[in-house]
Amino acid sequence: MRKKKAFYLVFAALLASGSVLAGCSQNAKPDTSDNGSGSGEGSSSFSYLMHDKFINWLQEDKWYPYVEKATGTTVEFVPGGSNDDEYYASVDQKIISRTFPDSGIVSVSQATVYGAQGAFVDLSPYIDEFAPNIKSYIEKNPNYKTLISNKDGQIYGLVAEAPLFADFIFYRADHFEKAGITKAPQTIDELTDAMRKLKAYYGKDDKNYYPMVGREGYIRFQSAFNAAASYDDGISKGVYANGKTGTDLYSDGYKKMVEWYKTLYSEGLIDPEWVAGSGTEESWESKMLTGQGSISYDYLTRPSWFMDNGGPDNDPDYNIAILPYLKDLNGNPSVQTTETQYNTLRAMVINADSKDKAETIIKFLDYLYSEEGQTLVSWGVEGESYKDEGGKKQYTVDFSEQEATPAGEPRWSFLNDRLTFVKPIDNDAFYSWNTELVRNAALELFTDENLKTGVQVTYTAEQAKQLADLSAKVNEAVTAGVTEFVNGKRPMSEWDAFLGEMETAGYKKIVALQQEAYDAMYK
Repeated sequence: MRKKKAFYLVFAALLASGSVLAGCSQNAKPDTSDNGSGSGEGSSSFSYLMHDKFINWLQEDKWYPYVEKATGTTVEFVPGGSNDDEYYASVDQKIISRTFPDSGIVSVSQATVYGAQGAFVDLSPYIDEFAPNIKSYIEKNPNYKTLISNKDGQIYGLVAEAPLFADFIFYRADHFEKAGITKAPQTIDELTDAMRKLKAYYGKDDKNYYPMVGREGYIRFQSAFNAAASYDDGISKGVYANGKTGTDLYSDGYKKMVEWYKTLYSEGLIDPEWVAGSGTEESWESKMLTGQGSISYDYLTRPSWFMDNGGPDNDPDYNIAILPYLKDLNGNPSVQTTETQYNTLRAMVINADSKDKAETIIKFLDYLYSEEGQTLVSWGVEGESYKDEGGKKQYTVDFSEQEATPAGEPRWSFLNDRLTFVKPIDNDAFYSWNTELVRNAALELFTDENLKTGVQVTYTAEQAKQLADLSAKVNEAVTAGVTEFVNGKRPMSEWDAFLGEMETAGYKKIVALQQEAYDAMYK
């Protein structure tokens, strides 16, 4: 689930490669297609490059044939690769070799670099003439306009909107009850006390039991310690990484958070394999399923995954619950920073060699921005997949049944965190299309009070190259350094020395680069 680090490095590398590749496309044939809109008349199909897995999923969605029928357009899907590295490399290759389809998904960096070289159609005149819904969306979302437009007002790619959500803290409710924990923790101190009770109850008979278990990076509670990176007041604080929590080593709370993790580690309250980075996704799942762990902090659908993938089979009392977000150090509700509203690795472009298809493609996309199109892709067809009661839509098909449909067979599916086409997101629909456990928690917890949308920042090719080089070095150094404090190999008295080491590694250079890019975009 968490591939943002890889995504970011790919994105940065592609930005950097744009200046190198620029010379390659100078041999592209000049555009000789008709500039008028008449050439789009009667065009009812276009080809579309996207990731292999998204093509497979989209072709299974029952709502998709209705889109083609409503628009009178057939889309020929062209697979471009099974993972991001492979996919974006294939995009470069197809553009240079002049084999790029009529349209496709590229990164914002590729759209910017190749668009300026004439490889992609400037969409702005087509939006003005043929896409009133897209035009209205752009006007209502100035940050989006800033993201997709260059200084001359040209638009070479429309960027996919992403749903707004955060990870959940979830726990074995049956474990809490049996350990005598009668109240859900609301603060870090209460959570720590709960873990101590769990350790005393379950750890006495199982030396491999640890109350908190997980996968990938174990630093997850920045928001509760007021230690998340941010651009509050327009100031770059910490290593932001375009959303999520980031790292603000210089906040007062970050050191306190490290001290807290050190306490968890020394008392056996957190899985040492997780801290060491040696645990796998499979080992984490096994621990949560078999009772060797009670608390996790992970992707929003994971609580239901454990209920649906063997938890109750292993223990008839097995029950997962979702914890409301903890209060921060000041006693206020902690604010979860979501990923950015727009995914800069998913920009849809139109090949300049296919300008005769531009009108058809833009009209097709405009339908997805219309109220009718939004309802179709988010809820499906009234009477078949949803009902409307008093102006409130409700799904009439069961999430678990539909998502369990065998691969290759049609299903109703509204997992709008998956790529289909660039389009707006109905967050209420995204939250609602889930199990009852996740749906109820999402609708309750994903509020303006609890969520803060990640700030969208784009970088020049040179900035991105510097950022990629520095981030690879600094992120590794921060993780290794913090872990030495947590596992006791280094005393907390050396924290200031550690900060100096991070400065030498380039931590503050990253913060400065972020500030420079932020100022260029928003000031």
